[in-house]
Amino acid sequence: MDEFWTAAEMDFRARAAELFRNLPDPSTPEPARLPEEIWRELDALALEETDPIPVSAAHLSGRVSIFDEASRHDPRLGHELLAWFERSHNLDPAGWTACELGRLAGTASHVFAAGTAAARERGYFSSILMDFRMVQERLAGLHAGSELARLGACRLCRLLVKGDTIAAGRETSGLAAWARTLEADVRSVSGSLLGPEWTQNRLAASNSPFPEERTGR
Repeated sequence: MDEFWTAAEMDFRARAAELFRNLPDPSTPEPARLPEEIWRELDALALEETDPIPVSAAHLSGRVSIFDEASRHDPRLGHELLAWFERSHNLDPAGWTACELGRLAGTASHVFAAGTAAARERGYFSSILMDFRMVQERLAGLHAGSELARLGACRLCRLLVKGDTIAAGRETSGLAAWARTLEADVRSVSGSLLGPEWTQNRLAASNSPFPEERTGR
């Protein structure tokens, strides 16, 4: 889905991805970085931006990329970053859903990569027997889901940038409902291929409710 993002947006995404790749691997015992420390480094990425239409952590599309790439590196980090950001910023439902779709896209990509490696080790790609095909199809579903989540986030970004809050609000509900299904699929594939311990250690136990499930907002 890269063709739906501008060159500046893709450049910022690449810079964010590089920053996260340089963080400790989630499987190592090194202490985790605080979300606010990471965000300060992400803010600094924009200082080098030379594109006439810059993108940074202050832009919604930049935030979507941040939560996507953080979760692709480490799903728990993506969850913690989004939770921290939500506590310190007043996000409207459509903007929050775009960020959540970014987080889910990265999480699905992370589980897809780990699940594919585990499935290959077990020989699930060596046959088209029904049981093997089911594993292959579930992994393919995660890959497709991650790309669709990115497309949905991009759609909300475009609507909000041009000020079409009515259309953005209308599409938010449907995208939020679909995202809940994707998150359930991610956890299901993770549990079956990677095991409950991996799932518990790598994926957040629960996530913030979607806009229509919230109270007092």
